[in-house]
Amino acid sequence: MVSTYYDPSDLLACVAIDARNGPQVILDGMRLVGRVPSELEDQFIDHLEACGRMVTYNQHGDFSCNVWGVVVRAQRVDDVVLSRPLFVSREWADRCGDVSEGPVPQSEWQVR
Repeated sequence: MVSTYYDPSDLLACVAIDARNGPQVILDGMRLVGRVPSELEDQFIDHLEACGRMVTYNQHGDFSCNVWGVVVRAQRVDDVVLSRPLFVSREWADRCGDVSEGPVPQSEWQVR
């Protein structure tokens, strides 16, 4: 399942991929959907460092890269927590993981 969010001018600005139902998204060989967040986090950080980028964390402990416009959230699936990536437009990339002042709608941060 894919959730979409639009900016005030009705342009697509964010896509969130459900941890349980996918679809799978792969970034340079790294599966981003439906993984144990702590395992993906290590791989994501290594990849960012190799590309000269930094990881940032939000108030919920989710990790992201504002430059790439990618946030990897944790989503509860039955009795486990799995990765739910969000991809945002360039206009939403600044502070894309910030749950209080960032551009991603509050309804996305409520998905558990």
